[in-house]
Amino acid sequence: MGLKAVFFDLDDTLYSSFKACDAYALEQLAAWAEQTLGVAGTAFADAFRTNRLRFARQQPGMPPVHDRVLFAQGALERLGLNAVRYARAAHRVYWEAVFSKMELRPGVTELLDDLRAAGIQTAVCTDMLADIQMEKLERLGLADRISYLVTSEEAGMDKPGAPIFWLAMHKCGCLPHEAVMVGDNFRHDIQGATDLGIGGIWLNWTHLPRPEDERDYFEAHSFEQAAAHIRSLL
Repeated sequence: MGLKAVFFDLDDTLYSSFKACDAYALEQLAAWAEQTLGVAGTAFADAFRTNRLRFARQQPGMPPVHDRVLFAQGALERLGLNAVRYARAAHRVYWEAVFSKMELRPGVTELLDDLRAAGIQTAVCTDMLADIQMEKLERLGLADRISYLVTSEEAGMDKPGAPIFWLAMHKCGCLPHEAVMVGDNFRHDIQGATDLGIGGIWLNWTHLPRPEDERDYFEAHSFEQAAAHIRSLL
């Protein structure tokens, strides 16, 4: 197929699991709120979650909000606390907890090194803020192994919207049939990519039922399986 580029989702694809990381981060936020603000930790964590959902409801026609400073701001205001004073601190507590719980999937560094040796461009295509995802790649030891980062913040739209994939192709200098996208979210990663003619590799590590979908894609249940399939395309 003349493979020139491989695109990777980040959260739950190159590391796992974001759900576990998020749960731990909310626990740490609750402990921080009790110690620093003198309020019930569960009340603060619940307000943080509520504000996250509020943005999704109130801004349906806009790109999703991923900024935890805004989630913390709304939580603090709900509890009658100084948001300007504490929102950024809460943001740091949340993300430091996430960073500390990330676990790189086995085989990731080896595959990225092999792709670089073969002259294949790589891009992380991810729904999140650029600075946070850059920090994750640094903490995971992948910053020097990835050719490009493309975030929804930069593209102006979350996956499965086309802009993030077109931007990745532009950066990598490839056409749709010269790239494959690896991701755990079937709708965002696989449907979004294959709608444009990019090959899809679904990392179905949670063993979800196979969707009733006629599009052509490869299904893997571990990153090692996905890596073996990519190597077969070289």
